[in-house]
Amino acid sequence: MIANHHSISRWGDILSLLLDRNFRGLWSAGLLQWTIFGIEALATSIYIFSVTESPLLVTSLLAARMAPMIILGSIVGALAERLPGIILLSLGYLTLAVVFFVLGAIYLLGAIELWHIFLGALFNGTGSTLDNTVRRRAISELAEGETLGTAMSLDISTLMLAMLLGPLVGGMIFEYTELSGVYFCIGGIFLIALAVVRKTTLPTKDKHHEKRHLLGEIIEGIKYARSNRVVTAILVITIVMNIFVIALYGLVPVVGIDVLHLEPSINGVLLAANGTGGLIGAILISIYGRYSQYKRYYLWGSILLSVCILLFAFSTNFYISLALLIVGGFGLAGFGTMQVALLILETPARLRARILGLLTVCIGVGPVGVLHLGYMAERFGTVVGLVTVGLEGALLLLATAAIWPELRKG
Repeated sequence: MIANHHSISRWGDILSLLLDRNFRGLWSAGLLQWTIFGIEALATSIYIFSVTESPLLVTSLLAARMAPMIILGSIVGALAERLPGIILLSLGYLTLAVVFFVLGAIYLLGAIELWHIFLGALFNGTGSTLDNTVRRRAISELAEGETLGTAMSLDISTLMLAMLLGPLVGGMIFEYTELSGVYFCIGGIFLIALAVVRKTTLPTKDKHHEKRHLLGEIIEGIKYARSNRVVTAILVITIVMNIFVIALYGLVPVVGIDVLHLEPSINGVLLAANGTGGLIGAILISIYGRYSQYKRYYLWGSILLSVCILLFAFSTNFYISLALLIVGGFGLAGFGTMQVALLILETPARLRARILGLLTVCIGVGPVGVLHLGYMAERFGTVVGLVTVGLEGALLLLATAAIWPELRKG
């Protein structure tokens, strides 16, 4: 009876959020942003590997995509407390649309070079930085208390859906129209995202108006993160995951081509498998997830994801690889859903944008991992590189769980 009451209450929270026009707008913008991320990531990875046959360049492309997060994360987080979020998002989407339309035209003219593709990856990462700091902060202000977990689960469900749609769409568009169609499609989607956010009213009730130096606000956020053991543990796991686990996904398209010998569209199916499991997992958490278990979802989800991607490295069968990525998606749901929710729950409202900025910086250290992985794959082979980095990540996650028992205890 208690379980039924819990799920009924959670359904009520979900319905209430979906009926909120502002939440739907933010939710839709996230879906569009992360679909773009998946489209660009798959298509450019396939193109780079087909032209250069270099795993290091493929992982360098992922590093370029993540670089804006570590460079801009804290700055954008502090700016989000000073400037209206709708302006930041609108300017960002408009700029990104123009950039990708220009890249599409350059490809059509036959003048595309590798640095153009890396530039596109950098701008794609800039969009992700805005999403992590501005849009997610706004969602946290629309939902409070236990409803926040539901809101974040719904938002991560959107991310997982985008992880499913992006590679599928990206693989098909690239197969039939090459990079020009991919870039024009991305530009068009950014214009749709711009139209969506322009009709959305972002919350302003917690804006911090005290006149302070930008650097002082960033330092205050860092000091708070160090003073709260749960926040520290979440950020440490984020660093480990992005260097040693999430980085491994940069080579999934390479495995599809080099080991499994897949066409671009089927390669998209493989990359979308993680999103399939993640979408199901995030929906289950949003309906049945218990507030008291959030920390455990985060820790054990991280460990499950690391184990699945490690086993994926040993697979030479498409269907086994597909199944491992789907199961790993359940771990990604626990990691991704609780990452933001726990930080927001553990942080005072006036510091949330700064802590989310720090989170974005921690995500942005991923280039260290992808370059390490790319070097290992280039020198010793794709499989050896995946296994080595995957083992490092799994061991570090177990060590983190031992050092911060707060996550194990819930």
